[in-house]
Amino acid sequence: MNRRLFLGPMGRILWLKVVVTIAFAIALLMSVPLWLSSRSYPYAPVINGLPVIIHPLDWILFGCLLFLLIVAFISSRPQKYIWCFLGIIAVLCLYDQTRWQPYIYQYGFLLATLGLFSWRSGDTAGRTRALNIARLIVASTYIYSGLQKANLGFVRGIFPWLVQPITHILPSLTTPLYFFGFAAPIMQIAFGVGLLTKRFRRASVLLAVAMHVFILAMIGPWGLDWNNVVWPWTVAMIFFDLLLFAGGEDFSFRDVFSPRGSLFHGLVLVLFGIMPLFSFFNLWDSDLSAALYSGNLTEGNIYLSNNGRNSLPQDLQQYVTQVSPNNNILSIKSWATGDMDIIEYPETRVFKDIARNVCSYMADPTQMVLVVQESHMFRNDPQTIYHCSDL
Repeated sequence: MNRRLFLGPMGRILWLKVVVTIAFAIALLMSVPLWLSSRSYPYAPVINGLPVIIHPLDWILFGCLLFLLIVAFISSRPQKYIWCFLGIIAVLCLYDQTRWQPYIYQYGFLLATLGLFSWRSGDTAGRTRALNIARLIVASTYIYSGLQKANLGFVRGIFPWLVQPITHILPSLTTPLYFFGFAAPIMQIAFGVGLLTKRFRRASVLLAVAMHVFILAMIGPWGLDWNNVVWPWTVAMIFFDLLLFAGGEDFSFRDVFSPRGSLFHGLVLVLFGIMPLFSFFNLWDSDLSAALYSGNLTEGNIYLSNNGRNSLPQDLQQYVTQVSPNNNILSIKSWATGDMDIIEYPETRVFKDIARNVCSYMADPTQMVLVVQESHMFRNDPQTIYHCSDL
């Protein structure tokens, strides 16, 4: 019976549930401090004044998340477990915008898609709609990821850093790979669109899978060994490509991008197909627009005098580096990766929340400033300096 289920008409939906629930559970387990209250990295709540989630309630909620994923994985009617899980995740994300990681965002909407499916084997129309919504999420991620990389920051900075495992062994490939960096965004946009066409779908699936294998080799344990919470996402994307686009299932660009009376399909079209355009003008968040590793992200750092550095708690001082006499930098990126093993949420409002927390440690608030460099697709704004009095 299980073989008929997983290899029959319901197979794609069932395997999609398996991959999403497993990938989501792994992401949670690899970023446990992100979801708990016992960490030094500050919260950046959507609404100030929310009641504090104290220990052990934070652990109880985290345990509930894992339990609900396990039950949804097992259940043949997982809808109520999925929605309970998404309800808890939504509340926790209200408490901290750093939790709006791109993989959490993508997994959340894929789970919501599965939660709205009837899970009746005879619901052919519902199954087709759910798969097309999932295809919209994945294909849009590729297309916008390519568009985000179409900038000199990616070509001159991110891509040469990414291919260091190759260029360290074969320095002669440095120049060819540099020029390949110009083509990489175009190729990603091309296969993102190609996944939605009948003629180029097979080649696009191969290119998409090859890209993820390459990325995993570069940032994985035998490469840069960087941001390991992204490794399972990279593997999950390979499975999404195979489940949603490989094989002989017939669908068109119009099927994927036409809501046809489905409010949720329309919402996904807006959030994944339209709103990321506004990120190029800093009117929509970069992490909700497939901008990871794009060289097109806002950056923030906190600068402190020696007295300001000495005012910090001891566990924060490990992330402070002296750059010149009486001038020290507290790297927000290093703080986030060191304390929680995840990348910071690259938005000015979040950096200001974090800097406001650091200001609270200062005996003299004039001993620190926040410096933010906002990035756009075609230009970078001048650096903006925020004093404690501005926060």
